[in-house]
Amino acid sequence: MNWSGLPAVSLGVVLAGLACLMGSCKRHSADELAVAGQVEAVTVSAGSRVGGRVLEVLVKEGRQVVKGDVLVKLETDEADAALAAVRAKLAQADATVEKLKTGARPEEIQQAEAAAEQARQRYKIAQQATRPEDKSAAIAMEDAARAQRDQAKSDFDRIEPLYKAQAVSQQRYDQAQHALEAAQAQLQAAKDRRKLAEEGARSEEIEAARAAAQQAQAALDLLKNGARKEDIDAAQAVRDSAAADVDRAEVNLRESIITAPRNGVVESLDIHPGDLVKPGPVVTIADVDDLEMFVYVSAAMLGYLRLGQDVTLTADAYPGETFKGTISYIAPTGEFTPRNLQTQEERVQQVFGVKIKMGSFGGRIRAGMSMTAHLPRFEGADRNGAD
Repeated sequence: MNWSGLPAVSLGVVLAGLACLMGSCKRHSADELAVAGQVEAVTVSAGSRVGGRVLEVLVKEGRQVVKGDVLVKLETDEADAALAAVRAKLAQADATVEKLKTGARPEEIQQAEAAAEQARQRYKIAQQATRPEDKSAAIAMEDAARAQRDQAKSDFDRIEPLYKAQAVSQQRYDQAQHALEAAQAQLQAAKDRRKLAEEGARSEEIEAARAAAQQAQAALDLLKNGARKEDIDAAQAVRDSAAADVDRAEVNLRESIITAPRNGVVESLDIHPGDLVKPGPVVTIADVDDLEMFVYVSAAMLGYLRLGQDVTLTADAYPGETFKGTISYIAPTGEFTPRNLQTQEERVQQVFGVKIKMGSFGGRIRAGMSMTAHLPRFEGADRNGAD
């Protein structure tokens, strides 16, 4: 059975506790119970949340380290590339937000104003009727084209009977015919120009000019008014998301360097450069100045113990000396051997784990040493149990 905050009670520990309860523990006086236990160091695990390939191992087992010392380095090529990518996105997002907040430059507004004015003028011209002088010019061009056509037709009419009488050559006849055809084409083009001058622009051309003028004016208004608040807010949200991605990438990059979370001695380290490690702990550090000891007492003793209570400790290595510890945990449930207890005599075999915290007393007390806790058992002791 495992207790919260306590290691599993082994058979040897339970038997040792029972031996004390059955009278084998030393009683230095009628007011105390001496219970033995083994000192353990508090251990912590250090590792990476991302894992990767080991680049360098800077410590060995048994080495003393202090909080912040670099223990292991992982390769960072992938993390560096990821960080560079999100930083580029953040720079782009910053530029977009700044552009929206600043608005258009004066030269951009001037260019948009010129484009809008040109579009308005084109629309105005399309709306207006053709000028009188344009109409006169079109009529004059049609008259000239008609006169040229009449002259070409007269020449062709004169040459055609001569050609039939073989009085002129084939070449002369062809030239007259081609001249007539060209004059007729020019006359038709002149008629079309005169008609356009008299009727003005077509409705679809006017509509296209109007749409172009409106579009140019809208573009000018957008530049002058600047971006809408919701557009700026949306751009700012994109920027904040990019900044969060940068923070995440920086955290992942920092995870490539595994450091000591507290002072202590490297207890376990079994990796080498080139190894692939999964996310999780890779180094175990024992704090030799943060020690604790577990002892096991009967239910009858719980009434004399409380959390935070000072306890006198002795060690075989230092005869005649006493040390101080503090009760930091009392198990809420007991352990039985055997488990099915029915009689009152059997119930005395129930034991409860008690954890006692202590320091190293200048390195004199070390993990693995056996110590004895002298627990009070007099009527004046606090019988309220845990705080």
